[in-house]
This record gives sequence, structure tokens and C-alpha cells, in this order.
Amino acid sequence: MRAECWVFGGVASLALLAPSVALAQLSQPDGTPIPQGNGLQGLFDSRGEGIDALAVASAVPETFQPSCSLTFEVLQRNAGYQNAFGWYNVTGSAPALSDLHEFIHCSDPIGTITPLPYIQNDPAYLGGEIGFYEGVVTGGCGPGTGPADYAYVFYSETEYNPDSGQANPYYHLLTYNSTVVPNAFYFGWEDLISGGDNDFDDLTTFVTGITCSGGGGECQTGAPGVCGLGTLQCQNGELACLPLVEPENEVCDGFDNDCSGAVDDGDLCNTGEVCDNGNCVPSCSSGEFECPADKLCDDAKGLCVEPACVGVDCPDGSQCVGGECVEPCSGVVCPVGQICLAGNCLDPCDAITCDDNQVCDGGSCVDTCDCTGCSVGETCLMSGLCVFDACVDVDCPNGGVCQSDGTCADGCAGVVCPAGQVCEAGECIDDPNPGTGGGGEGGGGLLTGGSSAGGSNAGGQSQGGGSTGEGGGGGGGGSSSDGCDCGTTGRGTSGPGAAWMALLVWAGLRRRRAW
Repeated sequence: MRAECWVFGGVASLALLAPSVALAQLSQPDGTPIPQGNGLQGLFDSRGEGIDALAVASAVPETFQPSCSLTFEVLQRNAGYQNAFGWYNVTGSAPALSDLHEFIHCSDPIGTITPLPYIQNDPAYLGGEIGFYEGVVTGGCGPGTGPADYAYVFYSETEYNPDSGQANPYYHLLTYNSTVVPNAFYFGWEDLISGGDNDFDDLTTFVTGITCSGGGGECQTGAPGVCGLGTLQCQNGELACLPLVEPENEVCDGFDNDCSGAVDDGDLCNTGEVCDNGNCVPSCSSGEFECPADKLCDDAKGLCVEPACVGVDCPDGSQCVGGECVEPCSGVVCPVGQICLAGNCLDPCDAITCDDNQVCDGGSCVDTCDCTGCSVGETCLMSGLCVFDACVDVDCPNGGVCQSDGTCADGCAGVVCPAGQVCEAGECIDDPNPGTGGGGEGGGGLLTGGSSAGGSNAGGQSQGGGSTGEGGGGGGGGSSSDGCDCGTTGRGTSGPGAAWMALLVWAGLRRRRAW
């Protein structure tokens, strides 16, 4: 399967993803499958890698974001020429000679291990993405040989290669995920114009310390029901689709616990009761309980519903309001730290385990703040997350939320819980007094409009939390005090589903508790 580069919020990350469907094997424009020969395959076999060099060859990603602890090791030099390696700024046009920044010299032997320079501290770094290049030296390599001596240059962005004057440019860089070493992959370069022998072992480097800044995008796990909804998260150096919810035994709670694709299916309540919007209530079908004056009994369901909803069967995951089927998260405003999913307020990090040097924040695995740094007015905690300076030693009671001035706000202020739930101590919990006589569909906190969260964002922290409004974008990381060079985390936009809009707005707000 070919790897893919995922881009979120305009930022490409050092991340490779093996998608669920196999893609076509890579070939040069003249139809030659790549790589040719046994150079790369022999290397992979000798290192115990379960890599099929032909089947999984990838030409992406083409651009990158500087990341933590990234190192390059020279593994092969099988070319007649002596090749150098370096980085350049991605600007939307071909790099100038002055923007080629070499960090593997043409004379560096096999076994050389070179850390990626602290690019973000380099005056030549323009911010944003970078690309990599191979500089081909044909006239002999000396101590002073540099970019001015390159005969020609091949770029990770294929459109700028010297043999790119056709509809489909020739490839000169192949990338592979390591199957043995976590957070690592291989660069294989071809240094001949138009591919030449197409062996891609002219300069081979091993890249370690890869991270996946840029997770959090929507994906489908392939599981049925709401378990099919997942987020792209970094796992062993690759973006993987992880479910937001794991299957459990079905109970009456408005949630597809067993991930069968049906919500609250089966006999879940005591005799004489029916499951209504996540609560067991007396059935109105027997005539023992009368419906409120504004409701009628839907005998087939045993529920008291709006007159316009009698006989209306809504798909699983939606409810009838005014005769229309609406999403159960519509209008819901979950407490800080939760998102609305299938009519329930959940912590999006509960089902996510991040790689080393990353931490879950808003449903995404992001680099820890000791590497990315924090925005002005924030402090990095041992948890790996940033908090307001004034909140470092603050422990808000009863689910309160620490504000930028160090005061604690009510964790339930502005919260509109899903139907059948109430907010207590900053959490949406099952309503202990759901009422009798059959609860009307769409009752409780279910509204017909509005967004899932509110407030504006500055520096990645929420300055408010009203019941409606737009979430701001997540704040970027500052410079690390210990000199660690990291990329900022991209935030993506995805489909229009209510659950995902709630997730993305909440992730954008990134309001902090005092942990």
C-alpha cells in the first residue's frame, strides 16, 4: 500500500499513513516500475524489515514540518557520483541556490548520523514547511564542496526537478515506513536524469524521530455503527484511524454501546418500561400512564411524543422534533473537555493512546509542550499540556474551569446537555429524575439549532464559553526553552456531521482545566 501525506490546517507533517485500500504501484512516466534492482530490497531484508520495496514505494510526503529529535543516518551510497543532502524553504516556486541548506556532505560516509539542524532557530528558515533535496556532485568532492558545486539538484517536490518538463515528472525520492523501528522511515534517492537505472539506492538515509503533528482529522474505522467514527492519531510514527468509542454491552443510554449500528436496541428496560432517549420510562401503550396535554401516545413505541411525531420513525442516531428527524447533538453545548457524540457528552481522549513525546489534547495526539513550547502567558506542565500561568497552582473544585486570571468559573455555565442528561460538577450525567408517563422525544437539552460550543480563542485558549458561537483556531506553539525543534500542530476541517463539528470546534477552543 502506498503511503499518504495528510495535510491539516495548511500544515504538512512528517507523517506517513497506510490507507485501508491498496493503491497502484509507482512507475516512472515511461512506465518503468520503481524501484528497479535489489539495492533497496536487499537493504530492507538485511535490516529485518518486512518491507516489499516495489509494493509499498511512496513518493509522498513531498513537504514537511520540522519536528522533534529528527536524525538522518547514511545507509547506502551506491552511485557513481557523490551526493549531498539538505533542506530548503517551501515557497511555491523552485528554490534558489542560496536556499539550499546542506547538512549531509557529499563526503559523509556510510554510518554517519546527522541531526536535523534546529531549523526554526535558523535565520534562513522562513517559517512553515520545508522540502529536502539531493545535490549531485560529479566533479569530485572536497571539504569545501557545497551547493555552488552541484551539477544538478533533485527535490522532494518533483515539479522542480530538472527532468520535470512533462505532464508527469520523474520521481527521484521514495519513502518507506520502517516496520521494525517505531517513528522511523527511509529516504531512497535516484541521482540520474530521467531515472537512469531507477534503483533509488544512490543515497539512502534512515530517518528517526518522526512524529505525526497534524492528527485529529475525521476517518472511518470500518466498524459498524458509531464505532466507525474515528480520528487520525499518531501510532508508531504513522497516522492511524482510532475509534472514538469502543464497543460495550448495550444499555439504555441513547448510545450504540455494542456498535451494532442500532441505538438502544434490544430489551433493555424492566417490564412495562420502554427505552426513550437513553432513559427507561413507563410505557404509555398500556393506558396506565397518561401523556402530558401537549403530547400524544405513539402506541407502537409506547412513548409520549409531539403530535407531529406520531408514527414518525427516525434513523438511528436522530430524533423527531416537530415532525422532523434531527441530530441528537444539535444545539448541545458540552462541558469543557467533552464533545457531543451520538447524543452523549464524552471525553475524546478516553479512547486514544499517544506515542512517546506526545499527549492527547482535544482528541488529537500532539507533541508535548516541553518540545513545542507554550504561548506567551502559558506554562508547560509535566502532563505535556500548556495552562495559563495563573492556573499552575489552581485546583478548581466541583468541576470548575480555571480562567486566565486564575479564577475558577462554573464548569456548567452555558452548558446544554443532551436529552436525558443534566450538568453537575462540570460533567453531563444521566438525569436522576427523568420524569414519568413517557418522556417526549427531543426533550431535555435537545435543541433544533445552534453550535456545539462558543467563545473566541486567543493563543490557543478559550476566553469564553457561551451557549452559541464560533470556536477559534488553536494557538501555535512558541519556541522551546530547551532548544528542541518542533512543528506546530495543524488543525483540520472535515465533514459537516454534527459530532465532528462539535469535535473540531472544541479542539479549536482548547480551553484548559487546571490539571
